[in-house]
Amino acid sequence: MISNKINNRFIPPTPGKLRLSGKIADQMETFFRERVTSDYARDVILAECEDQFRLRNDDETIVGYWRGEFWGKWVISGCRVARYERDEKLKETLRKTALNLIGTADPDGYIGTYRDKTNFMASDPEETKKVVGWPCNWNWNLWCRKYTLWGMLEIHDLTGDEKILSAARKFTDQYIGMLEEHNVRPGETGTFNGLPTCSIMKPLLILYRLTGDERYLNFALSIADDWERADGHIPNLIRNALEMKPVHEWYPESEKWAKAYEMMSCLDGLLELYRVTGVEKYLKAVENMYILLKENELNQVLSVGFNDIFAHASEYPNSISEPCDVIHWMRVCCELYMLTGDSQYVDSFEEAYYNPFLAGAFADGKWGARGVRSSGRHMVAAGQAGMKHSHCCVNNLPRGFLNALDMIACESKRGLSVNLYSECEGEVGKYGLKISGGYLENGELTVKINSPEPSEATFRLPGWCERCEINGTDFRGHITLPLNPGENTFNLKFEMKPQTKVFPGNAEHFPNSDFRTGRFINGNPVREEDMVTDRRATVRYGALLLCRSKLAGNSEEEMFDEETIVGRKRINSIEPINPGEVRNRFRVKFDDGSETTMCDFATGSNRWSENDDRLFTIWM
Repeated sequence: MISNKINNRFIPPTPGKLRLSGKIADQMETFFRERVTSDYARDVILAECEDQFRLRNDDETIVGYWRGEFWGKWVISGCRVARYERDEKLKETLRKTALNLIGTADPDGYIGTYRDKTNFMASDPEETKKVVGWPCNWNWNLWCRKYTLWGMLEIHDLTGDEKILSAARKFTDQYIGMLEEHNVRPGETGTFNGLPTCSIMKPLLILYRLTGDERYLNFALSIADDWERADGHIPNLIRNALEMKPVHEWYPESEKWAKAYEMMSCLDGLLELYRVTGVEKYLKAVENMYILLKENELNQVLSVGFNDIFAHASEYPNSISEPCDVIHWMRVCCELYMLTGDSQYVDSFEEAYYNPFLAGAFADGKWGARGVRSSGRHMVAAGQAGMKHSHCCVNNLPRGFLNALDMIACESKRGLSVNLYSECEGEVGKYGLKISGGYLENGELTVKINSPEPSEATFRLPGWCERCEINGTDFRGHITLPLNPGENTFNLKFEMKPQTKVFPGNAEHFPNSDFRTGRFINGNPVREEDMVTDRRATVRYGALLLCRSKLAGNSEEEMFDEETIVGRKRINSIEPINPGEVRNRFRVKFDDGSETTMCDFATGSNRWSENDDRLFTIWM
């Protein structure tokens, strides 16, 4: 086992030791049951994922598909759910599915969903057009193998089964040897200029730490070297990030290469490379990318990117974000926080988690969004890549819930840091922790910390809040308080003020042929006439982005036909009312005496709205 040269400054709770409670916990548990722990999840969802490795149909045409990713995503989620739930039955299911997959391996170690394992270069767009009706260069062979490797390593970590680790090594040796034999670098393979392929860096480094085999580290370093090329080969991720160039300006037509999900997966890998090597530029590149994405790609639903592309998304009022993008933005923020302790990363994580993430995980737990929209209804994609029971975002969603548990509170050398104020109870390292109350509803909550010795607790003051009262004392800025041995009780009251965010630019309307319109309205479609084309505003209350929704009692007329509030009236007050069908519902009063009802964006929209394309809007 190889030790990291750089360790995290903050340590999250041991999986399963801290338990979520309240309404969000109910949503999470429903999702886990429907998608991971039930007999249906095992016998239908997982079985379909596993079957793809026997069928090997991803390259049955010139278009290379991605059925091979679903198994890895499901089992990564499954391993984390098994730890959280202490579920021995699920643990055994995961061990068996890994062994089943190993049973499909070729003698050289290849495990995959492409019959031709050497078919890993981008497809010819002119030829693919004959198959799918539009030009694409899809080849997801090596991307799928990233998830297969990662899934096997997660199951090995959970079960300790050395046969699985041995198969993962043989699998990786075949992968690296194949590319070396063809004299091809990872960044030159597959679709989107190698970004999907290069995201193998993280699981590759996990394998390096487990085995000490320098070949795996050197392969990861070769990927990083390709991101600093003098010839400017797309994406040149490290060099462009260090030069602080906005991503959409790196190369022309960012919609053709700047794939958000895969690029952020590569950032996750770079942070792992920083831990392993201690080379500061890897951390600096990701820190710079965080700034660039926050400044140029933060969209109106508080994720990053537009429809899985970095294309200056902050400039568009009509936002659509893949849950995969939300999850990987959360992951980048989480990893940066664990390494640095900078609370700005928690602020961004909180925005993404309570709003677009929970909006993308549907309330019934059976499915989730393909695209979280700012109005109308969320995009849903069933039958993706020919699968009936899996979708890339849906299989990733359980990980997002558990990433949030990691962020609630962390242990450090100095004591306990309380970051997200979600209702929970359990242990964080040597500390007992219980959080209860109405953080999202009214900013008031109680935090109880049981400490075995004199220590200290740090409480995050959220970026949206100027002042917090703790046990009757006002605080602004950094909050650190002493902990006595035994139980310590802190009553917190965050100052909650309505925040009206007027869209800063002009709401330009693009023609249907432009991806900024086409990708918003199509796919579980919404009405083009409902797109925002005038200057409007969104409303935030504490950590929540608010919306108007039929689930909160709003009508289509007030959501889509009313004149903008910008320049006409201002919000005087927001007060919680009976939630009804949603988690948090509010009465919003204006300075002209009028009022409306709003609710949290997440539960006002997290439905498969199959027959209603005017369910909600964040705009006023």
